[in-house]
Amino acid sequence: MSVGIDLHRGWRRPGPRVAAASVLGLLLVVMAACGGGDRVSSFSPQRLLVFGDEANVIAGSDGLLYTADAPPVAITTQAGAKYSVNARNLDAGGAPLATYNCNALAVWVQAVAGHYGMGLAAVPPNATTATVVPDACNPYAPNAARGRIYAQVGARVGSIAAQVANHQVSTGTGFSNTDLVTVMVGQRDILDAYALYPAQSEDAVVSIVEATGRALGAQVNAIAQAGGRVLIATVPNQGATPFAAAQNALADGRAALLSRMTQRFNAGLRAALVNDGRVIGLVQADEQLQLVINNPAVFGYASVSAAACTGLTPPPGSGPFTPTNELLGCVAPTAATASAPATPGTLVTGATVGNYLWADHYRFGVDGHSRIGNLAITRAVNNPF
Repeated sequence: MSVGIDLHRGWRRPGPRVAAASVLGLLLVVMAACGGGDRVSSFSPQRLLVFGDEANVIAGSDGLLYTADAPPVAITTQAGAKYSVNARNLDAGGAPLATYNCNALAVWVQAVAGHYGMGLAAVPPNATTATVVPDACNPYAPNAARGRIYAQVGARVGSIAAQVANHQVSTGTGFSNTDLVTVMVGQRDILDAYALYPAQSEDAVVSIVEATGRALGAQVNAIAQAGGRVLIATVPNQGATPFAAAQNALADGRAALLSRMTQRFNAGLRAALVNDGRVIGLVQADEQLQLVINNPAVFGYASVSAAACTGLTPPPGSGPFTPTNELLGCVAPTAATASAPATPGTLVTGATVGNYLWADHYRFGVDGHSRIGNLAITRAVNNPF
């Protein structure tokens, strides 16, 4: 937007101070008209608080992850492990070590944390203010991690209240307007409802997930009303996963049902959110990954329907999910973009960390995390928090 010369015609020449004030006032009007007056300064969060399911977790330096069961079950794994494709550390000669490099092949919340210069710590369930919270991935050590992961493996929408309570007890604080809160959950709720079909009708299971989406929206609203600034991610299409492909092979139309269930969950979430544009930012992960699903070749994908990791148990469609009966992601080849390096990883032939959308039966892989992370950063920067 520009200010035309006609604005100056017919004005009596004012004194210098009046002129300066007039020009300043005019500039403020112009900035407001152009949208430049919406924000005085960029949002600079002091803490990152992570809630949700295993798409958000990183094992702590103690090598433990926790389920959302009651009571929680501890899963012993490598420090820094993620439910995606994991990178190994290398020795001085470039040979792979057994340990994981948590900073490589980041999950989406790591991208957000890194943008704000924060490390992440993994908070165990039922923590107190005296609990020693191990770093999950903190490249800024010895500075304390300002990001805290409360997310749990297998969490549902109903798990978020306990995760919020864990935050409040373990820190002795609630939420403030300098807290950036991320939430991604709902996949397990959709799969739970899907398991009720066909004993329950399609209309019934769709209604269940839509109501669950609305319940998640109410949880997010409560966090925002308590002072937090929230990034809430929608659930990617569960009808496009390797699990859905296996289900569709058993009975045609199952993948389409999972897609409809995902759509209605996200619709319920969107309908319930307080949409004032100031305290809640919607991260449209479903739309972002659907672009890839609809146009795989354009984005350089070899597969958007198969799992990149080998050795997955149980086989897709063979039984109900429990957090401890599945492989924790897999290990990438030593050369991050090579499909057949000298030291092979556990990716299927032809898969790289960037050309398969899904890491396993349900969880998206490295490039999916990267896309959602970039989208979340854009939302956090542009939202008038």
